[in-house]
Amino acid sequence: MRMVSSIKPTVAARWGITLLIVPIYFISASALRQDAPEISLLGSPIILLGSLLVAFALNALSILSVSFHSDVPPVLNLSLSLRFWNLTVIVTGLLLLSVLLGYAFVENFQARLGR
Repeated sequence: MRMVSSIKPTVAARWGITLLIVPIYFISASALRQDAPEISLLGSPIILLGSLLVAFALNALSILSVSFHSDVPPVLNLSLSLRFWNLTVIVTGLLLLSVLLGYAFVENFQARLGR
């Protein structure tokens, strides 16, 4: 059994870059303390995390190939294609996710002084 993605790497990279525009816009507007009228919709966690997840999944599927052979012994082959733009989208998405999670952690878990 061989699983190969039918998504072309260049198409996945373009869609990934397009999807990463939303979190980049939100993070940069938040860092600059700008109140953009569109930020209320784009600030939704479902939109932010969803766009990061879809960009990551599209690009991970386009560079990862999995094959399983049920010989004796069974063999599982994983191959990773090193494509610059797909890897760039994956790394950028993970960096943006870490920024968002770091912000959520710092904002919600503040140090409390004991009484």
